Amino acid sequence: MAIVDRFSKVIIFYQLLALHWFNLRRKWVGWLEVALYVTLNFSLITALLYWIYHNEEKVIFTGNWLGYVVDLSKYLLMVFTHYSLFLESGLHGSILRNVWRELDQIVRLIPRAKWARQQRAHLVTVGSFLAYISWWELTFAYYVCKTDRGTTFTVTFWILFTLLHLRQLQILLYTNLLGFCLATLNAELGWTIELSKGARRYGGRRSDGQICGHLHTLMDAFARTERLLDLLNHAFGYSFTIIKLINHFYILTDTYWIVNGFIGGEVFNSLYLECCLSSKLICLMLNLHSNERILIECRRIQELLHRVDLGWQLRCDRGWHMVQNFLLRLRYSQPFAVTALSMFRMDYSVMMEIAFNVTASISLFIQASG
Repeated sequence: MAIVDRFSKVIIFYQLLALHWFNLRRKWVGWLEVALYVTLNFSLITALLYWIYHNEEKVIFTGNWLGYVVDLSKYLLMVFTHYSLFLESGLHGSILRNVWRELDQIVRLIPRAKWARQQRAHLVTVGSFLAYISWWELTFAYYVCKTDRGTTFTVTFWILFTLLHLRQLQILLYTNLLGFCLATLNAELGWTIELSKGARRYGGRRSDGQICGHLHTLMDAFARTERLLDLLNHAFGYSFTIIKLINHFYILTDTYWIVNGFIGGEVFNSLYLECCLSSKLICLMLNLHSNERILIECRRIQELLHRVDLGWQLRCDRGWHMVQNFLLRLRYSQPFAVTALSMFRMDYSVMMEIAFNVTASISLFIQASG
């Protein structure tokens, strides 16, 4: 079964959201569906943003100039982000098509892997996250907000930010698949280690050829994962950059309202808004954890190659050269991480930056109020 058939549900889901601008089967009906989804999503987003623009007094805070600047900045940044990511999805549709082709080749090389579980796990993650963010945002809008403007602002920006989070979850799908490819490759390397231990004592030319053939397959699979990494960096580099920036900006601007609420005595409202902000951190942490898994699995490949039985390598000259070539490839390859146009590294220092920015902002507001 082709990889697109195993992941047909998740591909269609992101096509409905106009995040996948490609049709792997190249049928005119499929292209027509993609064009319809793109047009529909573009029209709905444009209509919502246009409505906010023409009903500014119903959405944007106007009580004081600082609050107005904060809300207006959110709106303008949201407009820029949505249309730029929309354009990126269109320009990089062909790259994602090549991603699925590479995945199809990896599936052929490692057919025993349980690929179908990845689709189910991803759909469960998406459903759980959407339920989580919807609960906090909608309860905040209808049970905590005391003004119609606050309710309208919360609902409209919940819709807009949910679409951005779905872009993050789309990236999560691909980084998880890359990590799964590396984890599967490590599982196959574990089987090679066991074969080499037995071949050292009882093996011969036939077993040596089997092990060397398996190592050759794994080297080919690793080369394709490197190609997959390059494609993902190309397809989602801009998304990583702009989404991380808007997450930082959104957290910092909402800190204004949290601190303003504490100063005004609305402690419950401020605490509830902090819970709403937790979805931004959770979504970011999902992406960070996925990239961390990629780095761990890549380092584990090198560790496992050093465990291939040395006695067998010394007896089988071809096997020794294959193991050494594999290790050299790992040593001199590019850093195996999703890098956001090589501008930002996806590591846990990002979370420390957010914590520092929030703490600094709270301190400044408290000093200003005093």
